[in-house]
Amino acid sequence: MSRVPATYRRLFRSEILDVCVFIFVADIVTGVPTPIFSLYATALGASLGVLGVLTAVLGLGRLLSALPIGMISDRLGRKSVLVGGMLMFGAAFLAYAAAPSAEWLVVPRMLQAIAMVATFPLGIAYIGDVVEPRDRPAAIGVYTAAMGAGFAVGPLIGSWISANAGYPEAYLAGAVIAFSGAAYGAVRLVRAKPGGGFAIGTGLFDVAALRPLVREPAMLMACVANIAMTLSMTGAIFTYFPLYARVAGLSTVTIGTLFAWRAIASASGRIPMGPLSTRLPARWTLAGVLLVEAAINVSIPHTRSATLLTALLILEGIGFGVFLVSGQAAVAAASGPHNRGAAVGMFWMAGSLGDLFGPILLGAVAQAWGLVAVFQGVGIAVAVGAVVIGALGVLERVRLGRVAAKDSRQDRGVDVAAGDDAHHAAVGSEPLQAGRH
Repeated sequence: MSRVPATYRRLFRSEILDVCVFIFVADIVTGVPTPIFSLYATALGASLGVLGVLTAVLGLGRLLSALPIGMISDRLGRKSVLVGGMLMFGAAFLAYAAAPSAEWLVVPRMLQAIAMVATFPLGIAYIGDVVEPRDRPAAIGVYTAAMGAGFAVGPLIGSWISANAGYPEAYLAGAVIAFSGAAYGAVRLVRAKPGGGFAIGTGLFDVAALRPLVREPAMLMACVANIAMTLSMTGAIFTYFPLYARVAGLSTVTIGTLFAWRAIASASGRIPMGPLSTRLPARWTLAGVLLVEAAINVSIPHTRSATLLTALLILEGIGFGVFLVSGQAAVAAASGPHNRGAAVGMFWMAGSLGDLFGPILLGAVAQAWGLVAVFQGVGIAVAVGAVVIGALGVLERVRLGRVAAKDSRQDRGVDVAAGDDAHHAAVGSEPLQAGRH
């Protein structure tokens, strides 16, 4: 224990470890359908265009629910919303298993979207409530590593059960895990007090808490990055990569294994990235990650080798881990106890724009020009996002330089004035001052 850095020793306490276990379970649940959803939807009769619409429903649900759920958690507390979100996961997966046709998948997709918003970003807000600022980046690194570890397990469960028993049975297994996670959260999570609290007559939504967030440059850059990243991850990697891998001759179990390796690689870099996020400017980290993400998307359709596809997914997972820690640390730092739920809600709402419009457009592209065009189009769009963030970073640096120069001039003016006052006071305090004049 003596060799463990002091920051991590301070994180070895129950309220932090328990939320990490909780989110580990939540990401197992989320990982279960990752390698099989597109296969399940097409087996139920969905075309590539319809598949894009079904994927977009996830973005629509997150877009509509992210900010309200975050603001509700600012009033009612994180624990209630977190446990409710896990229960929603269970309900969604039961609905998946019972779907008689592809069109019926709209309902569980919407439920899953709400469940995701009520768990993953709210866990970051929970961390912000129970961890002091100096330890938050490291805590977010541990938290997101727990997420990544869960996502390594989920695809293996989903692909193995679906290959041996069927797609509905895989979703039923996910429902059982979700309900178990809800029970754990109800018993173990603490009811941390967010800023403000709730009182009768105050309402659930504090709109005034949003104003400082929309003026915060770090929030803007994080939100732009999230739009681009979710366009790539949800639109290309999670939706169309399994179909491309199947065309390349990979089995369902192999596809699940690829996603497991991706998640393991992603989780491995998140813990050290936590402390590093305080030293590396978020604007350059986010722009660099998006450029790598763009290159990966362009490269995927140029190989059918399982080894090379695994390597590309591993690299994509590492990049996503860096993005997740850096982006969410910036969001946590840009908010306070009274609006941290709203901040993570805004962050996820921005990502939901990529989830909503990207898959619809990509579905049309896939239907018209094929899977190769999907990855190439996403690569170009993500690269544009990287350029936008870089430009915003330059503008922010220029603005901060001007503010610093202005403050420096004001400080010099204050120092001169203070020196004059001190001189006059000293002269006035001399005992023979009147005689000299």
